[in-house]
Amino acid sequence: MRSAAGLPPPLLEVARGQGGLVSTAQCEEHGVLTSRRSRLVAAGTWKRPARGVYDTRERDATMHEFDQERWRTVWLALKSYPRSAAVGEIALMMHGAEGLPRRLTAEVALPRGTYARPRAGVRVRQVDLRGHAVKVLGRHAARAPLALVQAMRTLSRDSWVQCADSLLHKKVVSAQDLVEVRALARRAGLVERLHWADLVDGRAESPLETEARLRCVDAGFPPDDLQREFRDGEGKFLGRADLVWHLGDGRWLIVEIDGGAFHSTDDQLGRDAVRQNDLLEGGRTIVLRFRGAHLRQPQGLTERIGRVLTRSGWQPGRALPT
Repeated sequence: MRSAAGLPPPLLEVARGQGGLVSTAQCEEHGVLTSRRSRLVAAGTWKRPARGVYDTRERDATMHEFDQERWRTVWLALKSYPRSAAVGEIALMMHGAEGLPRRLTAEVALPRGTYARPRAGVRVRQVDLRGHAVKVLGRHAARAPLALVQAMRTLSRDSWVQCADSLLHKKVVSAQDLVEVRALARRAGLVERLHWADLVDGRAESPLETEARLRCVDAGFPPDDLQREFRDGEGKFLGRADLVWHLGDGRWLIVEIDGGAFHSTDDQLGRDAVRQNDLLEGGRTIVLRFRGAHLRQPQGLTERIGRVLTRSGWQPGRALPT
């Protein structure tokens, strides 16, 4: 990669926050005029993915490469159509949804639902967002409930539920918003996907937890509870479990889903071990731990959990202890 030496640091900082992309207007604002932009493109230092958009190749080193790619898609779409608003998947990204695929479907809407031809892989949807758009990161985007409905057409069930779980967990959407999602989905002719909203649970703390829960739902043994707190006989807090099944007579199956970002340090691993030992000390709790890699082979995960539940006499719908 060629050096960006001599370019205004504030412009490069803007670029890093936009997946490496800057607009003609932003370049002009920072004194990088037409002739210099042309030289940068000719030298291969910059690229020009769309009219009025430049790829500086600057990247945010603190951000995962998948998120860098997602944000690049968001900003390429919005900068390719300067007066546009984000809809669907890129609107969900702007609202902070987790669980989106690495490669987003890039869709925008123009004022009053105006038509325009696709550009740079970006589709313009003819939807009038008057009264249904909000300002996010300095640009307009479809309101989160509407964006969820729009993304029902492009996302898989699992990705959609992961996004909805994360937005509910972050309080970007509420339980009442999910009622609106159902109504809007019905109006949009997405009746066959209405049940997706029934799978949403804002207690999930990561897309991995959502994915594991959905695997268990599909296998016929949905968890009895999520994020349940456990205490000993003296009321001492022992831990909070991701997915739990009540096996009857004070016995529990606990399934922990470990994401590398949260469970990879020595200190965290030590705390996890102490917590697991505390939970197991009474001899009435079974703890299974799975990592993200296990979810790429979901049959192994569900078979292991299913064997424990069958052997332990688990029954769905059993009243949970208070």
